[in-house]
Amino acid sequence: MPLKIALVGAGHMGKIHIEKLASLRDCLIAGVADIDPERARQLAQKYNVPSFSDHKNLIGQSDGVIIATPTETHHQIARDFLKAGIHVLIEKPITSTQEEAKELIELSKEKKLVFQVGFLERFNPAFMKSLPLITRPLIIESFRASGFTGRSTDIDVILDLMIHDIDLILSIVQDEVRDIKAQGVSFVTDKLDMASARLEFSNGCIVNLNANRISVKKERALTIFEKDQIFFVDLINRKVLMTMKKNGGNINTEECPVNEFDMVEHEISSFIQSITTGTKPIVKGEDGLKALTLADQIKRHIAERKLT
Repeated sequence: MPLKIALVGAGHMGKIHIEKLASLRDCLIAGVADIDPERARQLAQKYNVPSFSDHKNLIGQSDGVIIATPTETHHQIARDFLKAGIHVLIEKPITSTQEEAKELIELSKEKKLVFQVGFLERFNPAFMKSLPLITRPLIIESFRASGFTGRSTDIDVILDLMIHDIDLILSIVQDEVRDIKAQGVSFVTDKLDMASARLEFSNGCIVNLNANRISVKKERALTIFEKDQIFFVDLINRKVLMTMKKNGGNINTEECPVNEFDMVEHEISSFIQSITTGTKPIVKGEDGLKALTLADQIKRHIAERKLT
């Protein structure tokens, strides 16, 4: 029996999710909900499924739900579905506050439900290729930049863009952060539109994070420096370059072959597989909480810097 998956949120990401859902054979679209009934109707009509203005109408109609709504609504919507025994895939950031995230994680454990967070870059073919090759990173640099889109203005650039790289870094380093230095600028919105942070982990690894949503160019890349090798991970073009130190001081750079696949489709398929097999998702609720916690710490350091 195909799983019935509902969609809450008919905006930019919701349209991408439903397109991928429609292409999968092992699930059916249970319906679309959005607080704008016309927007929900138009998207649902395209896929010949029911539409609702209240997400609660999808409870009882679905086995799982994808939540692609503004961050401030994540907690209440996810809570309603988890309480009803429905598996949840929620877009990043997990929630507005750490307390809300903790409550959802505990609820999913209590109900034995899949609770997956939509950190799409974890499913990037280039990142998935590079991760097993990384052994002991000494320095990591991340750059994430885009032009101003007008979307996600309910959150700052740290929760909008940088949090992707925070999650990637935490999945690579897997250690405690012992020092943070950060700064940021508000330019178009009343929230931070550009931010940079320097993290020092307990194992000595140094990470420089840079995020900018008012850039003149688009960029998403990681560079991982190790003792004898360097990885350049181009997340946009999905390429991995590995530079190695050879005997005699020579260096050699080669491109690692990357298997191409659709990231969103892979993310949703992983969610469905976790539901059907009972296995933990690749990106768990706890991962979303860790990323949010570190993002909050970075934001606090920037706020303290502005006050001094």
